[in-house]
Amino acid sequence: MNKKLIAILCCIMLTGCTTETKTNKTKTIKEETPVVLTTNGHDVKEAVNKSETITVKTNTLGEIKSTKAEVTIPSISEGDLIQDTTVLKDISNKGDENITLNNHQLLIENNKNSIQYEGTLDAALPVGVDVTYYLDGQKVTDIKGKTGTLKAVFKYKNNTETPFVATTIMLLPQETVSDIEVKNGKSMLMDDYQAIVGIGCPGYEPFKDSMEVTMKIKSFQCDYMSTIFTEGIFKDLDLSELTKTTDQLNQSSQKLVEGSAQLLAGCTTYGQYLHTYMSNVSKVSEGANALLEGSKQYDASTQALIKNLISSMKDPTELIQSKINNIDLTDEQRAAVNRAISEGVQESLMSNKKSLEQLSQLLSQSPVSRQLETLSSSLSELSQAGNELSQQYQTLTTGAKSLSEGMSLFDQEGIQKITDITTIKKLKEKDHYSGLSGNNITNTKFIFEMDT
Repeated sequence: MNKKLIAILCCIMLTGCTTETKTNKTKTIKEETPVVLTTNGHDVKEAVNKSETITVKTNTLGEIKSTKAEVTIPSISEGDLIQDTTVLKDISNKGDENITLNNHQLLIENNKNSIQYEGTLDAALPVGVDVTYYLDGQKVTDIKGKTGTLKAVFKYKNNTETPFVATTIMLLPQETVSDIEVKNGKSMLMDDYQAIVGIGCPGYEPFKDSMEVTMKIKSFQCDYMSTIFTEGIFKDLDLSELTKTTDQLNQSSQKLVEGSAQLLAGCTTYGQYLHTYMSNVSKVSEGANALLEGSKQYDASTQALIKNLISSMKDPTELIQSKINNIDLTDEQRAAVNRAISEGVQESLMSNKKSLEQLSQLLSQSPVSRQLETLSSSLSELSQAGNELSQQYQTLTTGAKSLSEGMSLFDQEGIQKITDITTIKKLKEKDHYSGLSGNNITNTKFIFEMDT
């Protein structure tokens, strides 16, 4: 496949630019145009909607050697002459039309076809490219036939407010290069060539203003290398659907940000309630423990009192009998009384002791103490579960905080930047270059063809 055709295909794929070329023999005005055209008696129409292609020959470093311009005038259905203004010199017509140049004014026969003419240009260029080469880490100027590790840096320049998209194309024989790495571009196979294509838009963030390629080379050979600057890519963009989509994406992102913030706020509120709950559980637990301890002390004191009562109970029979002995009774009466007293007292003592022992047994089996112990144990388990819940809450809060911060950062650094079409709108507004070779130019393309 033809090398220039490959380059044109690469250009079309990346920038959408097209090339129209007439194959007719060029006709130089000075030497080959015998007819001198004038406006007298002619219907003259002005050339409009012109396009220009500025071809710049440079050395391998991007330093300019010569500049040529080709102008295309689209077909005009009316008039028999077309008038155009140009600053070009040494103009040649690429068609069969007669053409006359007089003080930067061109008169061209109108054959109702598109017209192409070319000439040399002596003017400062608004765009450019500088190339720097490093071979095995050392800066060099001559790389032809070299072997080693090559790094080539293409630095794009734009001295206008018009957004020019720069596309660099390198065609290298496949067998001479390997291990290719490209920054702001890509490498692809096309026939027997390794095609390296880089792209940038100098002067407009976030687009890059350079392309860098690193590769291993063997007897370096580059069959074609050029950088094409194209304007007009942004001005025809329809941003209505894009604006609608970005607005929807922004709204959805805001809902996520708000939702994560609400989650964090809910976790904070939950934490406050959890703290209050745990504080009250702690107080209830402390009260239950104190009540249980008091109950145990009460039971112990009562048991001790009952034991003292039982141990202090003495048989009053002897005392009663000594008192009865002082009463004047017969022996038979006295014996009967003593027997009755002894039996009654003994029975009463036994009954009281039994009652106290039963009371002691009931106290030792107190349901209040058992319930208090159960309550205290339950509260202890509840407190432990609450502590574990608090730990899980801390994890939840940390996660919610990270989520909220992450969503805010994602929205600010991600979604908002992705959906910010301010730069695109600015590019669209300023995407018009008035031309370099003359007036009424609506499309300009610069091609920097570099020595290989």
